[in-house]
Amino acid sequence: MGPATTPDLEEARARVLAATRDLDGATVREVLLDALLISGVDATVTQVILPVLKDVGDGWESGRLGVVHEHFVSGAVRGVLGELRLPVHGSQVRTVVLACPPRELHDLPLELFGAMLHARWWRVVSLGANTPMTAIGEAARFLGADACVLAGVRRSAFEARLPSLTRLARSVPVFIAGEGAMALPDPPRDLTVLSADLVEAAELVDAVGARLAEPAVG
Repeated sequence: MGPATTPDLEEARARVLAATRDLDGATVREVLLDALLISGVDATVTQVILPVLKDVGDGWESGRLGVVHEHFVSGAVRGVLGELRLPVHGSQVRTVVLACPPRELHDLPLELFGAMLHARWWRVVSLGANTPMTAIGEAARFLGADACVLAGVRRSAFEARLPSLTRLARSVPVFIAGEGAMALPDPPRDLTVLSADLVEAAELVDAVGARLAEPAVG
């Protein structure tokens, strides 16, 4: 379980939601950057951004908000994430490839997860939505990736590609995430299904990367 929402983050969430209703991008950016500076990436993602995205989605379904608000807040969040994605350097840097399998179009939660890994000193290479498995494999090999994370909301997105995922896992640790991954009845042992708790999931990926980075004892 994640930490309880602090009053400051509750206020930030309310301000971002209000700014989204008003299509006020400057306020969304200001509030999110302040929250990131004060509370950190994990807390801002889990206690502000994701709840706002859910609120906006619920508002669209109920008719209180329109599709314009969904597109607006997604674009605003991506803009803030772009400002965070500064290069990381040093011997402790690890590389992770993020992607959504073919026909999976909702990559924003995966981008938020990437921001959490970036804060843990990972070089994050995002291939985005609807990525062919061949492209994921090519990126992992070219970059010498330390991990791959694939996310999807449909179980079939993973079931149809288990042979490809298993082959990929022979050369790099592969993590799968999202409702589709958690719905798999019997995932192969070579694949690691990540928890819906993004902080817990980020810590798991980070721990695996740290073990791989340890020098061999000979």
